[in-house]
Amino acid sequence: MSEGNKLGQRCTVSHVAERYRHYPGEDTVLYTRVVAQQTLPGFTLRVTIPTGLVPGDTLAPGYAVPQMQVDAEGRTLIWLVEGPVRAGTRYEYQVMSVVEPTTEDRVLRSTATLTTGDAFSRSETVSIRVDAKGRYLRHLPSAYHRDELMGRFLMLFESFWGPIDEQIEQIPEYLDPRMTPPDFLPWMASWFSMVLDERCSEAQRRELVRRATALYRMRGTQRGLKAYLEAYTGGWVDVIEHRSNNFVLGAEGKLGPGIALGTHNRPHTFTVTVPAQTDQPDDEADARQETERLAVLRRIIDAEKPAHTGYTLRVEP
Repeated sequence: MSEGNKLGQRCTVSHVAERYRHYPGEDTVLYTRVVAQQTLPGFTLRVTIPTGLVPGDTLAPGYAVPQMQVDAEGRTLIWLVEGPVRAGTRYEYQVMSVVEPTTEDRVLRSTATLTTGDAFSRSETVSIRVDAKGRYLRHLPSAYHRDELMGRFLMLFESFWGPIDEQIEQIPEYLDPRMTPPDFLPWMASWFSMVLDERCSEAQRRELVRRATALYRMRGTQRGLKAYLEAYTGGWVDVIEHRSNNFVLGAEGKLGPGIALGTHNRPHTFTVTVPAQTDQPDDEADARQETERLAVLRRIIDAEKPAHTGYTLRVEP
């Protein structure tokens, strides 16, 4: 669950565990990702490690070592990042932990909270289930359920086969553009001869792959180019083909090679109009980001338009 204040989507915080189900003594990893959607004045990241997990090594940008606070509910790791943090910057954090022994099933919760000096905050919580005994025990007669040794012994086999079973169960999610890992998106796009630009955000790439079938059917058409660009920009896009104006064919009119009908006629050309991200870029970072965005748009148009056509890209406030 994500929580944010009224300042809106200034950044995103993702916090996940290596897997949901664990057993006592197993290793696990907590992953946290912070992505700045807008320029931030630095931030503080707090990751809570609940009682039941013993934190170990950490991995952070620049190999930063976190501060640690200890209370009755567990430990909290704190990273301080000085600003400014430019839009588009991504930070990755990892916390290796070990599951403590337990005699009963438990659900542990870890929360990653990001705060800035201007009262902005965002957080996300992940749950980890700890089973005291192996699930394979339910396949044996009830007489074995009370055997502590058997319950722990079956955990060995389940630790080998459990991850494989989970991967098999999650195959449909790997084929869903909304759920598949980001590294799988280029592979899925290749099914439709679609090349995803690395400068596109993850949300844009997922949307393009989700609409790949419809876009492939319209490839090379005005409608298809418009739909592709709108999927990337998330807003309106106008594509105008240039045909003859003031078409008049009189008694002296001639038709043949090299004859263009009407005035202001530019055969096989079109104009693409897209909205600017900001009316007035605040700094060099905004201007650079807009330049990169237009470069991606031109790359998309060059790849999707018919080879014999030319175009003009216009940006309007």
